[in-house]
Amino acid sequence: MTADRVVIRLRHDADLPALAASLVRVHSVDGYPVEGVADPEAWLQHPHALRSWTAEIAGKPIGQVTLTSAEPDDEAAQVWRRETGGALADLVVPVRLFVDPDHRGAGAAQLLMSAAMEYARSLHRAVALDVMAKDRAAIRLYERLGARRLDTISHNHSDGLSEPAIVYDFPA
Repeated sequence: MTADRVVIRLRHDADLPALAASLVRVHSVDGYPVEGVADPEAWLQHPHALRSWTAEIAGKPIGQVTLTSAEPDDEAAQVWRRETGGALADLVVPVRLFVDPDHRGAGAAQLLMSAAMEYARSLHRAVALDVMAKDRAAIRLYERLGARRLDTISHNHSDGLSEPAIVYDFPA
């Protein structure tokens, strides 16, 4: 194994400090997440997480994704349900996907999404997500992975602010 090989594995609590530090760097470069990074470790611990994965290089966490259950207040889930007529119990939502700016271009984001989508398939669940319209690299990734654009929405956050977002699903 070479030192620059990306490895995807289940996320451990011990990964959180390194991932939080990466998230702060991501926010300074990309403005992601739009809600800010006042408490990055807490933000990484989604209340509806089913499973989270870490991307690592040479044993160092450099990115992550979390797969969550679809909740009635989730904007992507609402659009997916409206557009497909599907039940929320049949849907999962990948969230909190990021890769440290110093390690982009190695395929980590695609590998993380592939792990999340493979797990969703094992659960026999559909996948939908939203992405801020400003996040062009993420949009290109999702479209390369076969995502279908369902709608454009306004993602409300942070004391009345909003950001244009695109909702995608991944047809089987």
